[in-house]
Amino acid sequence: MKESPVKIDVLLEPLLAESSPDQADELLSQLITVHAEPVIKAVIRYKLRFSTNRETQRAEADDIQQEVVLQLLAQLQRFRKTPESHPITDLRGMAAVIAHRTCARWLRRQFPERHALKNRLHYLLTRQRGFALWQSEDGKLVAGFAVWQQKNVTHNLSGIEKLPKREGLAETVAAIFNHLNAPVDFDELVSGVAAIQGISDQPVESLTDDEDAVHEPTAPEPDQAWRTEKRMFLQRLWEELQQLPRNQRAALLLNLKDASGFSSITLFPATGIATVRQLAATLEISAEDFAAVWNDLPIEDARIAELLGLTRQQVINTRKSGRERLARRLKGFI
Repeated sequence: MKESPVKIDVLLEPLLAESSPDQADELLSQLITVHAEPVIKAVIRYKLRFSTNRETQRAEADDIQQEVVLQLLAQLQRFRKTPESHPITDLRGMAAVIAHRTCARWLRRQFPERHALKNRLHYLLTRQRGFALWQSEDGKLVAGFAVWQQKNVTHNLSGIEKLPKREGLAETVAAIFNHLNAPVDFDELVSGVAAIQGISDQPVESLTDDEDAVHEPTAPEPDQAWRTEKRMFLQRLWEELQQLPRNQRAALLLNLKDASGFSSITLFPATGIATVRQLAATLEISAEDFAAVWNDLPIEDARIAELLGLTRQQVINTRKSGRERLARRLKGFI
């Protein structure tokens, strides 16, 4: 292994020394499973709170974890290809950062009102004289009156929701602080203000692995049946996609998105139907090149045209033909 002038995480040194693609894939899998996934799971447990049933909570957490792993894998593959251009000095730290950002995006989509309130509170606490926002010894954000920065944090927010709604946000926050008479975890403050203001699109309990905790009822059987049916459809779709000509496969997969415009190609690795390497093979591009565009998916027709050596209109026509063939082959599933 050539000595790199850029400092890298010692955990990644064997990855640079390995020349076999198969052995490198095995090392990547071990790095993610042993070192990254525990960090990712911990971040997800801490950051996300849910109001839905336990089964749905776990499905959401699994989807988010898979998305984080895929982003981290893309970073690791870029690092292995050009470590000087894409150095990784702290694997666990990078996993935590990606997990935090992914959770933040999920929260913005799921809880837009709470997210807007959180931003307003952050601005208020860091700009208005008398208020403060600081980090506790364990690294969590704490809010309170500025003179309280040496006081112990309270986690007893009982009765907050009964406080009268004030005219302004600053008045509401001051009333909460006076009621608690102690600093409070910032996320708990957000929940308290949301309760007073009647904002309902907010998570209300953390996802934990405590099997003895009290949880809401599990999802009804039709929901489980629907998930099973969805996976069967994705499996059949994957099989049929591989039968299409290469340009049709690429035009469909690289622009595959849901009704909200988010990439749907992640469903295949998330459900275990196809790995990222298998997706790259189906597109007939290298895993490294596919990883380089992963975070940009779905990509627009003009860029797909460049990748395939076609015109934009040819990409549109090719995708249309592919969809028509899939519609015929999947008749009964859709």
